[in-house]
Amino acid sequence: MQQRILLVSLSLILVSSLIWLGRQPSPVAVANAGTRQFIPLIMKPSIFTETFTGEPSQPQSWNPPNWDVTIHSRDVNTWYQLEPMPAEHGTDCTPPPALRSISSYEEAVYVCRNHLMTAIKASGYGVIYLTPNHMVDFSGGTATIRFDVSTLRTSLRDWIDLWISPYNDHLQLPLDMTVDLSGPPRNAVQIRMDLSGNFFDAVIYRNFQPTVIDGTPIPYDRFLTPSSTRRDTFELQISRTHIKFGIPAYNFYWIDTRIADLGWDQGVVQFGHHSYNPLKDCATCRAGTWHWDNVTITPTRPFTMIAADRRYVDRASPVVTLAAPAPANARLRFTGIGPNLQVRFDNGTWQAAQVQAHDTRYFKDEHFRSYWMPIPAGVTRIEFRGDRWWGADWHVREISVWALP
Repeated sequence: MQQRILLVSLSLILVSSLIWLGRQPSPVAVANAGTRQFIPLIMKPSIFTETFTGEPSQPQSWNPPNWDVTIHSRDVNTWYQLEPMPAEHGTDCTPPPALRSISSYEEAVYVCRNHLMTAIKASGYGVIYLTPNHMVDFSGGTATIRFDVSTLRTSLRDWIDLWISPYNDHLQLPLDMTVDLSGPPRNAVQIRMDLSGNFFDAVIYRNFQPTVIDGTPIPYDRFLTPSSTRRDTFELQISRTHIKFGIPAYNFYWIDTRIADLGWDQGVVQFGHHSYNPLKDCATCRAGTWHWDNVTITPTRPFTMIAADRRYVDRASPVVTLAAPAPANARLRFTGIGPNLQVRFDNGTWQAAQVQAHDTRYFKDEHFRSYWMPIPAGVTRIEFRGDRWWGADWHVREISVWALP
């Protein structure tokens, strides 16, 4: 009898245990409820998209808080006013071939008809760089950068390029020529339009040493009609060991090749428009306007940008105020010319401005350099000073603060 009671009791315990287990949530449900993570949550990759939406009644200057807009012109007489040029879109945003004359820095990057234009003429040398506050992230494999851009090129001395470089290696004004500025970043990937035709190649920089990857020398004129009103989609696929760049709608890629491991997997993205005396030796050429739209970067890593309230400072007006206090572990970023540039924060002690790592073989007194230095948390007021160089007084411009999350 006692044995029978024991067996019944064990049976009841077993049945009760099975019922209890059957009522427990599955591992997936538990993971989704956030109480126990038997199965890791799958996070969607971050995607950055910019569509440049806006239909103003006249061209509208564009300089939003989530992009860094850097405009550079070399010659001293163009530091405060750009050379006049005919820029595409009329005064009422009428599309090309309508033109209007521009000459100010504020007019060089503008929105009309739901897309963006960059326009610059520099008889010496000039460049516009557009940098979003999202780095491309290929730490998990291949990442993609897409952008729409017009294809009508009005001078071979007017061209576009794309730079990807590690956060602490990037330069505000990178350049792969000796004509101006202070050279390329320490480490970077550059996709550049050829100066002899409408095709592209790539350059990989490792410790300032370039490796050129020649693209297929077929200009896009062979398979499309260059246009200032139609914008075609260009695409870069990048990983640590492979790059591919071309126009997917035409199934055409100038570059599709394996590369030696870059050694880094996140990079600042900079879209460039260059002007290098575009009218030289060309009776029919004119300074270029490039039309941009639909920038997409995936996956990405966002970071903080804080703009200053002035585009430049000089001896007459040496102070800027930030749009927000500098966060912790932030960097002050600007371009400047002149010896002994110094900075002080919130009326504190003067300190030497720190030049970003450059290849010093490019350094010349008459060239602007990229600066990148720590800034204390909470700072809102920044003051600059410096000395004259043989061609002019010191000058600092395109000031901002960056910080990683």
